[in-house]
Amino acid sequence: MTQQRRNNPNSSLIELWYTRCGAATASALAIQNNWLQAEFSQGGTVLHSLRESNDRDILNAHYNHKLTGLFREGGNIPPIWAKAQGQDTAVIGITWLDEYQGILTLTTSGIHEIAELQGKRLGLPLHREALIDFQRGAALHGFVTAFEIAGLDIKDAIFVDVEGLPDRPARPVDWSHSIEVEALLEGKVDAIFLRFARGYRTSQDPRLHEVINLNTLPNPLHRVGNGTPRPVTVDRPFLEKHPDLVVRYLAVLLRTAAWAEHRPKESALQLIPENGGFSLEDVWASHGHDVHLSFTPKLSPDYIKGLETQKNFLRDWNFLQADFDIADWIVEEPLAEAIKLVEREPDLTEFPTALVA
Repeated sequence: MTQQRRNNPNSSLIELWYTRCGAATASALAIQNNWLQAEFSQGGTVLHSLRESNDRDILNAHYNHKLTGLFREGGNIPPIWAKAQGQDTAVIGITWLDEYQGILTLTTSGIHEIAELQGKRLGLPLHREALIDFQRGAALHGFVTAFEIAGLDIKDAIFVDVEGLPDRPARPVDWSHSIEVEALLEGKVDAIFLRFARGYRTSQDPRLHEVINLNTLPNPLHRVGNGTPRPVTVDRPFLEKHPDLVVRYLAVLLRTAAWAEHRPKESALQLIPENGGFSLEDVWASHGHDVHLSFTPKLSPDYIKGLETQKNFLRDWNFLQADFDIADWIVEEPLAEAIKLVEREPDLTEFPTALVA
């Protein structure tokens, strides 16, 4: 890939990039409130969004992480896949934000329980040109979990490919689930898997029946999917060269999380999908009324275990080129330093005015 400095006339500035999936991340809240941009506009650095670029190689970095200075927070399948491809990245934080994960059938199908899915046609989205088909991985994991908790053998499932649209210019946008819904309504499949606020809103359609919402299961490892947990990653060479900038990035996320904890409604409103049509109630129904408590990056054993559970699933279902040790992917020092930095600051119930200028 051509060096990104080609777009920067001032080569003395250190270039940083950010990308996030949808709205439900600490990075998204910090970006919407201009806190991340303000932090890195104080001299010596320049911050870019992948979405500002028209370069396909740069846009694809959201999935393959082939861009130095890139911070990514969001769904876990692309960064796990990129790591297995040999990309030298590091996990510097993890958030756990539960989301709606529903398996839906037609109300007229007579399929109302998980056990009744055995031998039925389960729709799996298929995007042939995608770098990594994370939507397929998310749906497959949802079905496998449902079969597991019901004591069913997944080998008895009949998976049916639901062709997606041609790969769009790799912009990290959570596209509508209409393809899967159309396949269900047209009788091409007997059940589909949907997630996030869009999935919840679709589940309210009177023509559809919710067989299970995995987000209600008490075992957190049964709620692991593409959106849960959400790693914060950066390329390791950049981390080793500019550890102070990585600490500052994480500090912004920690301050944002502290702000959100004291603003349940205001922070939840900012999670409404960008293309509109959804309400605060949809967000709460998808993520829970405590969603404002979910944005603090951690590297706790349970968060890491969730990430490992997803990695092992992707390995076992042949989504990965190679296996790797999750422990080797984690770098704890930047988050520890960021926590110390933030702890020395004043009360964070109000975001520091220096960062909102």
